[in-house]
Amino acid sequence: MSSSNINILDNNKLISEKVGYHLEEIILQIMNTKEIITIGLSGGSLIDMLASIVPHLQLPWSRIRFFFVDERFVPCTSDDSNYGSYQLKLFRQLPISEKNIIKIDSTLTTVEECAQDYQNKLEELFIGPDKSFDILLLGMGPDGHTASLFPNHSALNINKGLVTFVKDSPKPPPERITLTLNTINQAKYKIAVVAGENKSTIVKEVLQDKNRTYPIGQVENLVWYLDQAAASKLEII
Repeated sequence: MSSSNINILDNNKLISEKVGYHLEEIILQIMNTKEIITIGLSGGSLIDMLASIVPHLQLPWSRIRFFFVDERFVPCTSDDSNYGSYQLKLFRQLPISEKNIIKIDSTLTTVEECAQDYQNKLEELFIGPDKSFDILLLGMGPDGHTASLFPNHSALNINKGLVTFVKDSPKPPPERITLTLNTINQAKYKIAVVAGENKSTIVKEVLQDKNRTYPIGQVENLVWYLDQAAASKLEII
């Protein structure tokens, strides 16, 4: 367990600030080497955290492309839509337009069609041989899932393509689009934000016991931001 990759903070406000400054530092480095910077967003409590800090960052907004690590196959007006939640809470605070946001087309007939369409859109972000995303912001569920990759689910084993689809998610809604594990691992910077005592057992198993059964435990070179509750079962690091 490398303490340099594990950050434990007292509350969500402090986590938000630290993640924000980390993001700013990474982006300012990347912008010296490439024109377009890609940032993958996850749902859950991360939305409110990012909404509280990202609008205050000094970033090259026109050069940033936001996309979604995973998304539910629901209308963008649904409460379950990650895009809808980010539009309501974060995007409208930023000096960006629709061209800065890559989202799924939930008007398509099937989740398979939606995944292929999203794959095509994401591929257009790449210029040259480098096919890896810059930054992924990940969460973790109490079962150890990240993105829409759930424990013991067949989607974990799909390595072809940037994205895949899920039709039987153990957590509703059942149909989802998600980056593959291989795509996640190829990203240059991966940040996990995890809060809550109900996640402390998985955090301990993954970080201390090196349990790679859980999807989050299979993400390589991950920088963790934890609150005290999520880190409560870890030994002193």
